Amino acid sequence: EAKIAFSGNSNSESAVRHELQQGIVTRFLRLIPLDWSEEGRIGLRIEVYGCSYWADVINFDGQGVISYRFKKMKIIKDVIALRFKTSESEGVILHGEGQQGDYITLELRRAKLLLQINLGGNQYGSILGHTSVTTGSLLDDNHWHSVVIERYRRNVNFTLDRHTQHFRTNGEFDHLDLDYELSFGGMPYSGKPVGGGRKNFKGCMESINYNGDNITDLARRKKLDTSSFVRKTCIHTPMETHSYAHMY
Repeated sequence: EAKIAFSGNSNSESAVRHELQQGIVTRFLRLIPLDWSEEGRIGLRIEVYGCSYWADVINFDGQGVISYRFKKMKIIKDVIALRFKTSESEGVILHGEGQQGDYITLELRRAKLLLQINLGGNQYGSILGHTSVTTGSLLDDNHWHSVVIERYRRNVNFTLDRHTQHFRTNGEFDHLDLDYELSFGGMPYSGKPVGGGRKNFKGCMESINYNGDNITDLARRKKLDTSSFVRKTCIHTPMETHSYAHMY
């Protein structure tokens, strides 16, 4: 829920225009007057302009993942964004790792969101670059939640539903050295049980973006590897995916 206060006009003739710095995806608007005019009268006329919003929604049943492959690279900047909804309290939302021990994992643990990043791998026989941050609670409420991870070198902004945590990763390394693949919905399939007893994500995701690439759109157009356990619709809420307005 976003709460924004706007200043209004001071008379009955002038109009005041406000443009939002960031877009808002919403189904409802509630307007609450906060103050009276100096004349002791209160009134309201408002016009809201927006555009239709159509999201590619993907359903994960807890067994399948989406694999996004890229060239092996050392990355100093990442922007990952997605929306999810689930009734499960545990599940890996995304995971990527490198042969040197670097990794990034976003998962639900006890209905909280846990982000783990390790820069520099297992240099010198240690994992000094490991960083773990938790945010949110009761995220198994089967409502949509928005996540944005912005990393530049060791500086990270971790945002859940517009609440941002700022932190620096541990260690001395700036690069995230990943090997070819980032998986969404769980750990990459290797024929072995999921590492550490982790469960795959079970629920719905939409608007998945990684460094400018629209993952959900690529999956819809069959440009990515998706297992037979991943559906291009949210079977839990079939009527919700087209009922938004995009505010600007």
